[in-house]
Amino acid sequence: MSKKENIKRLWLECFGDSPEYADMYFTQVYRDDNALEMTDDEGRTVSSLQLTDYEMLIEGRHARLCYLCGATTARRARGRGYMSRLMLRALDTARERGAMMAALIPAHDWLYFFFERFGFSDVYLADRQCFTSFHPFPTQQKYFPIDDPYAPEVYDSFRRYEEMRPGGVLHTKRDFLNVIDDLKFRRGGTFVAVGREDTPVAGMAWAFDCERFVQVNELLGIDEDARTGAMRELRKRFPDRQFTVLAPARDNTGRRLHSRGMGRLVNVEMCLSLIADANPGYKAVIRVYDPLLEDNSHTYELEDGKCRINDDCRRKPDLDVTVDVLTRIVFSSPATGDIVGFPSERTHISLMLH
Repeated sequence: MSKKENIKRLWLECFGDSPEYADMYFTQVYRDDNALEMTDDEGRTVSSLQLTDYEMLIEGRHARLCYLCGATTARRARGRGYMSRLMLRALDTARERGAMMAALIPAHDWLYFFFERFGFSDVYLADRQCFTSFHPFPTQQKYFPIDDPYAPEVYDSFRRYEEMRPGGVLHTKRDFLNVIDDLKFRRGGTFVAVGREDTPVAGMAWAFDCERFVQVNELLGIDEDARTGAMRELRKRFPDRQFTVLAPARDNTGRRLHSRGMGRLVNVEMCLSLIADANPGYKAVIRVYDPLLEDNSHTYELEDGKCRINDDCRRKPDLDVTVDVLTRIVFSSPATGDIVGFPSERTHISLMLH
């Protein structure tokens, strides 16, 4: 069997997806050069994961992100360290491929503790906003539904609205189309897009029927009224239902933020260089320790928009942290960043397949 066939077999064994969904995923999304695998003594694939490249925004700059997905181990081989060794390979591979950051979405709460062992931090947070079944989602302008989600102008607007939001993961057109196709295999999966007189594609939303409520995983638009217009269209699809919107994390709302995923810096110098470039007045000495990626363990001087490694620096560090703590600081709220004197910025992740 080929590498692809072996990993697909393992996927179907462990994830319980329908053969139809697996066929779509392994035809449209999977690539051999993105897949890592571990084999047992008999040469059978017993553990695998995939690294998919995305762009992300940090301080208005673009950087590469590697998204780890499809991480699984055959039931008969669990508890033998296969996934731990595969995770170490994945971190090395992500850095070698020029990524600044690795990200993943744990399938179960207990997996957060597992991934913390590899330096991942709980940095992708959502503001869970709840709306009763009586909420009408009133708008100031009139909106009309867009029937064809595959129309080129829908993706063009989607990408523009993603880039309008600071600190998020960005999707290519192929990514977008894969997410649209994914809805066909998800019970209650729904995509809506709406336009208005001044904007052909003004707002859009992805939603899933979770039986007790409808969960909106992503809501985008040119402005707040357009996003409300997309919610109003969803209301037509799901009358008399409660809605839960997983909105980007916002501070000072009084609501508890909920986890959406985890991230880990795999190239600290790249990250700090982008931050220095975006904040030329920021001056600091930051010492970082990374027990798994030694190339990150350095003392960094940030000054005049530049970042340089200086392990002989005699100045007391403004921050002396492990890589997981630095990741939390970089992608924390600006208010938290002010406490430690760092230009922090929230980050956001959504619409990721597996």
